[in-house]
Amino acid sequence: MTVFVLFVCLLLAGALLLILPPLLGAGARQRRAQARQEALALAVLREQLVELDTELAAGHIDSASHAQSREELERRALEEGEAAVEATGAADSRPRRAWALGLALGVPALAVAGYLALGEPEALDPQNVAGQQGFTQAQVAEMVGALEARLAQEPDSVEGWRMLSRTYLVLQDYAKAEAAYARLGKLVPNDPDVLSDWADVVAIQRGTVTGDAEALAQQALDVAPTHPKALALAGTAAYQRADYAAAAGYWERILAQIPPGEEVAKGVRASVDEARAKAGLAPLAADAGSAAPGATLALSGRLEVDGALGAQVAPEDVVFVFVRGGDGGPPLAALRFKGSELPVDFRFDGAPMMGAEVPVPARVVVAARVAKGGDATPRSGDLEGASAPVAADAHGVKVVIDRVRD
Repeated sequence: MTVFVLFVCLLLAGALLLILPPLLGAGARQRRAQARQEALALAVLREQLVELDTELAAGHIDSASHAQSREELERRALEEGEAAVEATGAADSRPRRAWALGLALGVPALAVAGYLALGEPEALDPQNVAGQQGFTQAQVAEMVGALEARLAQEPDSVEGWRMLSRTYLVLQDYAKAEAAYARLGKLVPNDPDVLSDWADVVAIQRGTVTGDAEALAQQALDVAPTHPKALALAGTAAYQRADYAAAAGYWERILAQIPPGEEVAKGVRASVDEARAKAGLAPLAADAGSAAPGATLALSGRLEVDGALGAQVAPEDVVFVFVRGGDGGPPLAALRFKGSELPVDFRFDGAPMMGAEVPVPARVVVAARVAKGGDATPRSGDLEGASAPVAADAHGVKVVIDRVRD
């Protein structure tokens, strides 16, 4: 049970803060009020940079996505600094430009410092974070008040509500965080990150994931079926209802997204095995994964790219290889590769199943997709290919990526 609790806590904490959208620009406010708001943005920015590096270390994003996200964050931070200069006029243009330049140059250093601080439990305490930034709790409250006042004037600012909701979350003011996420959810109703973060806060407020929080997590999964935090929450809700087989199924879908050899996979697998044991199922082993007696998925083969599409596959592209029933339906299991690895041999024996009680049919189809968006959600422009129906234990299956998704 200890491993399960640690896994859930770490996963929820890791998903607590995502990369901040653009920092709120300066309004027609006095210099001191503007400085307080910029300081708050910088404090929260530091938390988001820590989370970005955490996601990279945990294998949830690749190095290319990490670099792109950080560059985008730096660019937006600089743009916000320049916008603040124009809004405050010539009288304080010099300090505004200095702030923007300092922030742009300081972002890489902040990221490194934040990553090094991850090993210190006290760094997760909002009071300690405030102290490290040089702010008292009263000053933080004053800065939050300034942001609240701005949103009173700009009630439809998505980025403003996103920042405020995450700020409340950092400060552990869960009641206000829930209200802020409710407002944000109305502005962006189909954002899986917002829905899963909102579900997290609701679960904290209610003391359980079942009920309202679970409904929000399921909404996120309707939009993004492989969203790790939504899967974690849905699995926790099932576990709390004593539906251990369903809990294991959700968590196995998280495990399928973790690159082989990553340390975090051990904790996820331990959680899956605990849920399976409570459900009366065998542990997830190298030759197991299906609840159908005697049925195994032991496919192997080779994935190639048609020569006409080879130039469209970038080395950093994410490539999914997955198995479906011969008559369609959701994926039974999936593997993940990089574009730089193609062509590549694949094996499904030992791959975790994406549903603990999904039987393996006699005939299956192996399909592949170069996911230009970086996740398992199909999008226009993805490159795809599939095999003809084959036996679930077939070897030498050839899959060719030969078409572009409309």
